[in-house]
Amino acid sequence: MTEKKHVINKKNPLGAAVLSTFPGVGLFYLGNYIKGFVYLVVFITLIVLAANSRGAEIPAFVLMVVGFYIFQIFDSFNEAKKTNEMDDEANRLRMQTIPLWTSVLILVVGIVLQLASLDIISYRQITRLWPLILVTLGIRYIYGYSKNQNVKEGDENE
Repeated sequence: MTEKKHVINKKNPLGAAVLSTFPGVGLFYLGNYIKGFVYLVVFITLIVLAANSRGAEIPAFVLMVVGFYIFQIFDSFNEAKKTNEMDDEANRLRMQTIPLWTSVLILVVGIVLQLASLDIISYRQITRLWPLILVTLGIRYIYGYSKNQNVKEGDENE
């Protein structure tokens, strides 16, 4: 009998980070096309919102663009490390799924931008909604923390 050897393609974390100087490209390199596309759309959306902001909103949006740009570079680096630690099947499944909170965020951004393109709301009004991003991320991290605490408590009770 011949055994099939699975060749695991190791990904270079530094290469993924360098490629991410163009938002999303590092994740495309890793094979995570959904997340790469989402990062590209988020970056473009932040640029559009920053370009349409006025007055005191400008520094906030510029900081958001810069912060997200740096975040997605580090995220690509970390994703490459995770990819190298997992087997092919688990990694393939992980790359094909998108978290629920990300899906909801994409849906909300799409709806808000569609309302703006239909002139139901203006980009000026959208720029006032940016704190909702922080609220959403805060809820996500609190949920993740509480979920991890429940798992730890369950392990201790056994």
